[in-house]
Amino acid sequence: MPAWVSEHSEPVRKRNLLEKRLRRLQAAVKAGESATRVAHEAEKLRLAALSLIKAKRALIREYPQRDPHGRQSRNLHAEEQRWLALDAVAILEEYAQPDVPASL
Repeated sequence: MPAWVSEHSEPVRKRNLLEKRLRRLQAAVKAGESATRVAHEAEKLRLAALSLIKAKRALIREYPQRDPHGRQSRNLHAEEQRWLALDAVAILEEYAQPDVPASL
């Protein structure tokens, strides 16, 4: 397997979706949308992040030689637990600022 991953792979598409969700959350906050709408966008961001983690795990299962010591799997598990523990307010505090880079 090559060291690079195709731009059409599942993780790349999920990362693009995650970045789109982040932009939408930031736009909702900037536009002064209702708290319900902003919370909805924060939840969509959480689901996109969890979806990206799932896609990365699938890639590791498909090509286990890319993670021989399990370090990436452990990091993904920790990241998943972090996203599961975040509530909408915490997501807003961490990601709703426009100066947050789009690469999560």
